[in-house]
Amino acid sequence: MAEEQTSLSESEAPEFNFKEHLAPEFREHASLQDITSLDSMAKSYISAQEMVGQQRLPLPPVDADSETMGKFYDSIGRPEGNEENGFGYTFDTPKELPEGVVKDEKMEKYFRKSMHEAGLTQKQADQLYNSQINYMGEFVKHGKTQQESTEKEWDKSLRQDFGLAYTEQMEAANQAIEQFGSDELRTYFNQSRIGNHPEMIKFAAKVGTMVMESGGMGKGGRKGGSQLTPDQAKQEIANLQQSSDFMHRYNEAGAGHIEAVEQMQRLHNAAYPEAAE
Repeated sequence: MAEEQTSLSESEAPEFNFKEHLAPEFREHASLQDITSLDSMAKSYISAQEMVGQQRLPLPPVDADSETMGKFYDSIGRPEGNEENGFGYTFDTPKELPEGVVKDEKMEKYFRKSMHEAGLTQKQADQLYNSQINYMGEFVKHGKTQQESTEKEWDKSLRQDFGLAYTEQMEAANQAIEQFGSDELRTYFNQSRIGNHPEMIKFAAKVGTMVMESGGMGKGGRKGGSQLTPDQAKQEIANLQQSSDFMHRYNEAGAGHIEAVEQMQRLHNAAYPEAAE
């Protein structure tokens, strides 16, 4: 009778543990704890060999002093230089800067120093420099769009306040600024855009109107057909309603009735321009 032979299947074979064949001082080493097979060990060894000859710089400790950090920054490619030569950084300013952006030498000098203190390489500094220019371009563009929107709202407000007298009041405001404002003031109004603020225009329009009525601008005084603002027209209506003579002519047919009605209609149109349109 032939002797029975038994064999273990591959799945039943005990797993080969290579660590059991290592010396005790290697077996428990921390670097081998994540390696579970000969294949993973071989992969780790090959990667280590590929790293041989490549420069590897140790990171400085968190509490390293400025001298230690400076040496580290220099070793990773920080340009050599000082304040006199821009700390070694060279930037190519775009031929065309974004609209509204101007080269600011003082600010660039400040950022060169900050870049050097932060240990930036030339490539890193280039990216930061260009990003700053692009950001300023977007900032100026956004500010311009926002200012245009604000001035449209200002103009809308003025048209409501001036009503049918808008054109005349704007002319009076412009003449007041031209006659009494200096070149420096007009420049400031244009650059700051404060000259388009409703309150500034109302103030200038009042001055201009008063001077025009007195003949101070060569207009010979306010003309009889001058357009009133809504507030002025409402005040004029209130004054006429207090006049018994006018109200008699306005309410009773007869001499002056048609003229009184037409006068009140003109005032009403000026007081409530939205209804007259």
